Parts: sequence; C-alpha cells; structure tokens
Amino acid sequence: MKTLVSALILSASFMGAAQAGELDYPPPLNTQSTVTRAQVQQELAAARANGELVSGEEGYAATAFAHAGNKTRSQVQQELAAANARGLTDSGELDYPPVQG
Repeated sequence: MKTLVSALILSASFMGAAQAGELDYPPPLNTQSTVTRAQVQQELAAARANGELVSGEEGYAATAFAHAGNKTRSQVQQELAAANARGLTDSGELDYPPVQG
C-alpha cells in the first residue's frame, strides 16, 4: 500500500512538472496592426485588379496572363485549339500547373 501511494504521488508530481511548461505555448503573438481597414481594402482591390489573388484548392500563386492585344476572336480560338492539342489546358488537383506531355 505504501508503495502504491508513493508511486501515485511521484507520478502526480511528474504530471505537474510536464504541464507547467505548456502554459506558455504557443507564445503570445503581437497582433497589433499597423494599417487601417481602408488601407487593407485598397490593397485587396489592387490585388484583384492585378490578378494577384490566389484561388483554388492547392493555393498556387496566381498566374499572370499576357495581354491579348488586338487579336481577333478567331485568332484566340486558334491559339486555344493549339494549346488543347499540346495538352496545356487540362488542369486539376493532380496535374497543376499544366505540363506538356
């Protein structure tokens, strides 16, 4: 009986010591912002306008698309058909970014 009580007291002291170090984990973060809500909204609008927002499940960086210039609709459709033929337009969770092959 004496051994059992000693073992319980000893194990309780180890549990207390182990948990004492976890009270400050994770350390507190400084969450004080240096920008205003209006500034954040302006940055968001600028990112949307520049096409810099990431969307999708994988979280890859946004792709910068070249300006089409003065191409006609038929020229763009021909380029799309050529990209489809080379396998560059298929994308999904397992083959992003699209690769030729």
